[in-house]
Amino acid sequence: MSASARRRGIVEPVALAIGLIAIWWITATILQSRVFPNPLESIQKLGEDLSRSSFIGSIGATVQMLALSFVTCVVVGTVLGIGLGLSQFWTQALLPVCYAANSVPKIVLYPIFLLLLGIGDLSRFAFAFMSGFLPMFLLMVEGTISVSVLHLKLGASLRMTFPNLFRRILLPTLVPTIVTGMRISFGLAFLGLLLAEMFSGASGLGFELLRNVTQVRMANIMGEVILIAVIALIPTLLITWAERKVHSRFGID
Repeated sequence: MSASARRRGIVEPVALAIGLIAIWWITATILQSRVFPNPLESIQKLGEDLSRSSFIGSIGATVQMLALSFVTCVVVGTVLGIGLGLSQFWTQALLPVCYAANSVPKIVLYPIFLLLLGIGDLSRFAFAFMSGFLPMFLLMVEGTISVSVLHLKLGASLRMTFPNLFRRILLPTLVPTIVTGMRISFGLAFLGLLLAEMFSGASGLGFELLRNVTQVRMANIMGEVILIAVIALIPTLLITWAERKVHSRFGID
């Protein structure tokens, strides 16, 4: 990737963010409404929230649960996706069912998680995991199916063991799919965790957001939205950077 392309990849998102903040500020100034704060008021309220130890604890709880659920769904989704993709019979049998399950809005399944796992960290983890797992799993199945049959036959003719086949043929082919799956799964796992915290959390950013909604504290809500965007943006940018490096390494446009 050229230096100019890298600069465009940074300048364009920053310019978009500045433009959106400018539109927000102008709209708030025109409306002069107490239920539509400007960016400065929202950041001031966020600063007040950050001075509370309970709010800091909620940030820590969300970040820890997000990291655990994201890593788990990436590892499990990758392993199971590759395993299913290597079997033509099981792929034809199970893949349509998996796509059908993925099309179900996840939020309608949350009451089942509560009934089976109870209110607590386990149900929130399971819901965040499930939200990120299915896209990761389906991408890995499709990626494994697309591995060149010629390469697999070559490995078989050389009598490669499965660890050698995985290391020399499967893994290099699937690395771009893994990184793309990580980028997609992260956002969905984060969304699932916030929803779970809103419905059944006693802490976490979702819980704090719902509490502000019930008290109609718009400036606090907008401030927390900014915080959530920043938390989501940092790993997303890192994964996107890794994705570009991988695509560049393997010559993918």
